Amino acid sequence: MGYYSQHKRIPLFNEKFDFLLFVQILKKSLWIFPMVIALASIIIFFYLRYTQPEYTSKSIVQINNQNETDRILKIESVHENSDLAQIVDLFRSKEFLKRTINKLPLKISHYVKGTILNNNIYRFAPFKVETNVKNEEIYGIPIYVSFNPDNSFNLQYTIGKESFNLRHTYGSWGDFNLADIKIKLLTSVTDEERDYFFIINNPDEILKQHEKNLQINILNSASQSIEISYTGHNAAMTAEIVNTIASEFLLYDIEKKKASARNIISFIDKQYAMVYKELGQTERRLQNFKKVNKIYDKEQIGFGHLQIFSTKMNEYEEQVLNIDVKLITLKTINDKIVNIDNVNIYELIALVSETNQAKVISNIITDLQELINKREVILNDVTTSNHQIQVIDKQINNQKIILSEIIKITVINLKERKNNLNEKIIEYEKELLETNNYDEIELARLERLYNINEEFYNKLIEKKAEYLISQAGYVSKNVILEIAEAQDPVAPIKGKVLFVAVIASLFLIVITLLFRYILYNDITSFKDIQNYTSIPIIGSVPVYKEKMSISQLLVHKKPNSMFTESFRTIRSNLDFINSEKKAKVIAISSTVSGEGKTFIALNLAGVLSLSKKKVVVLDMDLRKPRIHLGFNVDNKIGMSTLLTGKNVIDDCIRKSDLDLMDYITAGPIPPNPSELAISKKLGAVIDELKTKYDYVVIDTPPIGLVTDALANFKKADFPIYVTKANYSKRSYLYNINHLYYDKELKNLSIILNGVEFSKSKYGQGYGYGYGYGYGYGYYEEDKEKKENFLKRIFSKNKKA
Repeated sequence: MGYYSQHKRIPLFNEKFDFLLFVQILKKSLWIFPMVIALASIIIFFYLRYTQPEYTSKSIVQINNQNETDRILKIESVHENSDLAQIVDLFRSKEFLKRTINKLPLKISHYVKGTILNNNIYRFAPFKVETNVKNEEIYGIPIYVSFNPDNSFNLQYTIGKESFNLRHTYGSWGDFNLADIKIKLLTSVTDEERDYFFIINNPDEILKQHEKNLQINILNSASQSIEISYTGHNAAMTAEIVNTIASEFLLYDIEKKKASARNIISFIDKQYAMVYKELGQTERRLQNFKKVNKIYDKEQIGFGHLQIFSTKMNEYEEQVLNIDVKLITLKTINDKIVNIDNVNIYELIALVSETNQAKVISNIITDLQELINKREVILNDVTTSNHQIQVIDKQINNQKIILSEIIKITVINLKERKNNLNEKIIEYEKELLETNNYDEIELARLERLYNINEEFYNKLIEKKAEYLISQAGYVSKNVILEIAEAQDPVAPIKGKVLFVAVIASLFLIVITLLFRYILYNDITSFKDIQNYTSIPIIGSVPVYKEKMSISQLLVHKKPNSMFTESFRTIRSNLDFINSEKKAKVIAISSTVSGEGKTFIALNLAGVLSLSKKKVVVLDMDLRKPRIHLGFNVDNKIGMSTLLTGKNVIDDCIRKSDLDLMDYITAGPIPPNPSELAISKKLGAVIDELKTKYDYVVIDTPPIGLVTDALANFKKADFPIYVTKANYSKRSYLYNINHLYYDKELKNLSIILNGVEFSKSKYGQGYGYGYGYGYGYGYYEEDKEKKENFLKRIFSKNKKA
């Protein structure tokens, strides 16, 4: 049965959170903290040094639409109770912003070139530029200005691959290919090292460029206040733009109100002309009638029924005349709603005040204007094909239809009322014909018409006078509560940048630690091995923290240390595995180099020799020999010369510092190490050595890289696979299990090298599956630590 059917999958990532492992990774990752801090400091420095500062200027406008003159004259204002949302839309409208932007010197931008950032010198440029653009290619191109001592200047600019450098005198227009340019020097230029340049802005882009930096918000609905704010890279420019918008609104408000009054006066003038003409005709007819009938005094005509009927007829005809005025007004409104996008809202509301349904129609017109303003604001960001615009267009059309229907119904009602009044007038005229002679009736009718026209004429004169006075008295009641001033930059702010940098650094560190933890698949302890294999672990070797000499044989130097005791435990566990009284072969390998197989081989051989066993170590890592380096000897002869027949065993055996421990180096690197490793000659050499020694320890090449070690593993009584804590990957256990299950090396065992027992999460004692264990705390280095600690305490007491 294969390995994969018997054991669970070895994960490539940490699937469970282990706090102690995380702490271990944290300690190993402490270098990340200063690195991130240094990196963050560098980024902060360059960000603060080379980021253009941003400035925000604010102004507050309080809205008050009441006209004092209108209040005194008791004229109904069409501007009162304006919705703040409508005024905000007015501020944002392209028409108003274009009007404001055109009053500012924004067509030309002046700069001083910097090393990295260019400085906008709005209003502080030592020269003034006027342009007449002939080719739009010049828009947005930096045009550099250099000043000459002979009252002339040079302009230099590049378009595509073509460069231009032209000279001209101050104060006169010059032809610079793509544009006519005139430059006037405002102040003398003393700093010749500064590079000045200007950019001609595209008129179609100026509004878009500044519109996105402008914010209009309702600050307080109760106090009718609106906040205007603008953010840009020049403090003076931001303040001037905001103040210009606020000031321009006051002028714009007055102009709109005066325009409304002018429209009303214009309407009155039209009615005035009509009534004046009718009054003149009626007066002439009345005079002719009196002249023909020789009527010189009103008392010559009797009254009675005539006077009563005349009064009634005057009243009805006056109503008919008022209805005619309303019908004309409604016809005017109906004609204008067809082109509602271009009509003045105040003019329509002014006309509506003369109709029966003034409030209803006025509300609909106001809703229409709101929809139109909303549509204009949205069109700044989208096209007419946008779904939101199409919905608004549909709402506008619906409002137009509703308004048209209301006007239509109102006109029908007025006409019906007019017909009723005309019928009553005819009835009165018939009754007068029956009781009076023709001359008296005609005279009464003419006088009635004259009086009605005269009265209406006088009312028109009175209204016109009132609106003329109102127009003259229009002063904006809107107040600028706060004037924008040049402020300190709002970005970048050092404190905020540092705060963000700290948060970002902590976030980066945490993410890095979590990422390292998730991807950390090293073997950290023997429990990691036990989780994924049932192969016995015969021991673990602690990290040797002291400075190591050239020789890697260390067990005889501190025989009572934790380090040496760990090899004694391995020796004892080998006895549990095989206690036969015969010479034994120990083959030691690992997955890759660097896991300490040579180190383990030398010190295991050393501890065996300390127990009165004769041991010989063979360096069979013929590709990368290490044994001779551990003993600081030459490598001229060894296993390679022995296996090729150049030398005999006795020629190659060398003595170590331990009496019972010998070794044979690898010898010169052969061209065919694999063939030598699996040759019969090696078996004969091992058999001969077994007659002379109790243990033959073979240091093989890494079995995960080459297959040479497999032959030695099969010959060995104790094939030992070395792993290293926090170095060997968990995936290496696949190879160990493959040898155990698929290659059937049932006597295979594992040693874990490089364990930090003082930090072990599993305690200081363990067993290996053979009933043997040990604990730490009674060894030489521990005693030394305690003695040093006690010495420090006593020395302090003596000083005290």
